[in-house]
Amino acid sequence: MTQPSGARRTVIFAVVCAAAVAAVTWSLTRARLEQRGTTSPGGGPAVAAPTLASPPASPFVLVRHLAPGSGWSRLALAPLAAPDGPRFITPLSCVRGYMAGTRGLCLASNGADGRAIVFETATFTPTHTLVLTGPPSRARVSRDGRLGAVTVFESGHSYAEEGFSTRTTILDLETGTAFPDLESFTIRQDGTRVRRIDINFWGVTFIPGTRRFYATLAYGGTPYLAEGDLDAREVRVLAPHVECPSLSPDGTRLAFKRADGLRWRLWVRDVASGEEHVIAGETRSIDDQVEWLDDRHVLYQFPSDEGNNLYVVHTDDGTPARRFMGEAWSPAVVR
Repeated sequence: MTQPSGARRTVIFAVVCAAAVAAVTWSLTRARLEQRGTTSPGGGPAVAAPTLASPPASPFVLVRHLAPGSGWSRLALAPLAAPDGPRFITPLSCVRGYMAGTRGLCLASNGADGRAIVFETATFTPTHTLVLTGPPSRARVSRDGRLGAVTVFESGHSYAEEGFSTRTTILDLETGTAFPDLESFTIRQDGTRVRRIDINFWGVTFIPGTRRFYATLAYGGTPYLAEGDLDAREVRVLAPHVECPSLSPDGTRLAFKRADGLRWRLWVRDVASGEEHVIAGETRSIDDQVEWLDDRHVLYQFPSDEGNNLYVVHTDDGTPARRFMGEAWSPAVVR
């Protein structure tokens, strides 16, 4: 086997270091969350936050509820008009969640691995369960509720055997079955077929009304924006240095994160022209697949000493990001 060049070893080392830092940060953050879930800010017993007796009418936002009390870590619904008010707490406990149409996904963690639970959105009743091959990271559901995507971290899955890699699975949510492994699809870049052993996918976002999707595809140390077709079993590489894309409600723009040294900045890409610009209103390092609040604002999670909050920022005008919702992660806006 040919040994990696010095430049490639540097890239691999950087990728492994970033993954290791992310894993350690997540472990520490999760420990802090668990502590907050069982105690009040003053250190005493947790006091449950006010709750809604029934689900709110749309539009609302689905989140992972992180306020202290018995509902900690469950999926919850809050009206968009009052996101910091009372929430409807569901029976599903998840580290990531998403819903659209008549179905949703709840990713539950068991430490080294996890489960993807498909549920009906009317009653939050599980219908299918898929055992995952690593800790869950990302979840998405198509607008019609027919397709879902799950990304997990794995160890020893690719060339970076000493570090982490990812595996992304697309599901038929009606039947609970998985599509063929994305890494088995025909991948083309500039018309040439890509044949690599170090391919990883993550961060799927579905294109409404189709069986196509955007995702991050990485190989050779570079993450690319890619467009996939489930029926043709093909993936086309579009642009470099794009991670965790998220398609706007009107389908015209993609929000994503891009590495800037040791941090990630949020960017927006126009689907038709390919023009890109940084979201100037958020300068912190954001490690999340954002959710669109509307066609000009995105939501994302950011843990800090102020709590595990969701923030919102305008994608274009440079207005500083602001806190949108407290003690909540993994937003999904239901319109």
